[in-house]
Amino acid sequence: MSPAIKCLIGGVALVIVGCQSSQPVPKDRFFRLEAVTGAVAALPVLNEGLYVAPLRAEGPYAERAMLYASANRPRELQQYHYQHWSEPPAALLQEHMRVSLQAMAFAPRVTDVSTGSGIGFVLNAKVLRLEKLTDSDGGVEGGKVRAVVALHFALQRKQPFALLLERSYMVEEVVSENTQHGYVIASEVALKKVYIRLADDIKSLPK
Repeated sequence: MSPAIKCLIGGVALVIVGCQSSQPVPKDRFFRLEAVTGAVAALPVLNEGLYVAPLRAEGPYAERAMLYASANRPRELQQYHYQHWSEPPAALLQEHMRVSLQAMAFAPRVTDVSTGSGIGFVLNAKVLRLEKLTDSDGGVEGGKVRAVVALHFALQRKQPFALLLERSYMVEEVVSENTQHGYVIASEVALKKVYIRLADDIKSLPK
């Protein structure tokens, strides 16, 4: 057998071995949010229907890829490659907010439809933060992992028009199970705390 043929056979063998030893490509995983429950007051916080407007989200917060950062580099956001929200965060949180605020008896009616009777208030919101924060540089192992949620709200009355409240809220919730599923559950807890704080501030507004 000629040296050239030997080299060719050896090269093919190396390629085959390399293919057999390569790791399988991870599967994409998608995560959704479950609505939170539990009334925030004996009576609805608002006395008329509430329209939850489409949320604003910019930069990486507008994408479906889940984000993480390390506590020692909190300004550096990174994306997971195979773990995504089921929808872009703006759409995901609008629906979560609508269903959760209705379940929490925030208003007699909570809707994402801007037209119709009985709507007296409009809630605008912007996603400021929605990420996993960990004490490790890798973002997934070691340290105390937390879910970070920050939203900016502007509550308006329609008739007569008035800006009743404009405020930002941020909650960090410890992730009890260091998995993406555990992070999502902690995010739901953080969101409920944000909604409760919003409700408390609205209840304290002058009548």
